[in-house]
Amino acid sequence: MDYKITYSNAKHGWVRLLPDMTLKLTIPYKKSQDKSFESILLEKWKMLIEKYRKRNVNKIETITKDYVLIFWEKLDLSEISWDLDSFLKQKLYDITLPILDKYSKDLDIPYNKFYVKNLKTKWGSCSSIQNISLNLKLVHLPLKFLRYVIIHEVCHLKEKNHGKKFWELVWKYCEDYKEIRKELKGVGV
Repeated sequence: MDYKITYSNAKHGWVRLLPDMTLKLTIPYKKSQDKSFESILLEKWKMLIEKYRKRNVNKIETITKDYVLIFWEKLDLSEISWDLDSFLKQKLYDITLPILDKYSKDLDIPYNKFYVKNLKTKWGSCSSIQNISLNLKLVHLPLKFLRYVIIHEVCHLKEKNHGKKFWELVWKYCEDYKEIRKELKGVGV
């Protein structure tokens, strides 16, 4: 199997399967001369491949030569007169902002800034300075997923970890979060 090695200031090494099915090894600088460490990470790819297969990740064709999926509806590409990436970011931003503001107000905790980004490994994040970021790929999925991710991240404004209080708070605003979360994992980032 093909693999790429990167070195970083990370405390621990990790391995990730990239969309093109190549393996990426991240090795801490302090372990860069230790060939056994590289071998250990390479062994992990077997487990990673098996996990990937078991997840049976659904590959959804979100952009074709004819259309783009926007919140699970096909939009003819000829209807978009400007840069597709900018269009999608604006579309997600426009739909998200009122929902984000609503839940932020309901929880009585303001967020600092809101970003739409091309996140590689997660659907959303909430930083320690109350910035919320959402994955641009949410623009292609049904709105229930977007709503769940927004609720999840807004709840992090109040509860920073995934403890019991956090999940109780998520449940308060999204009673079916367990089912939605399971479905979202099946989609893959």
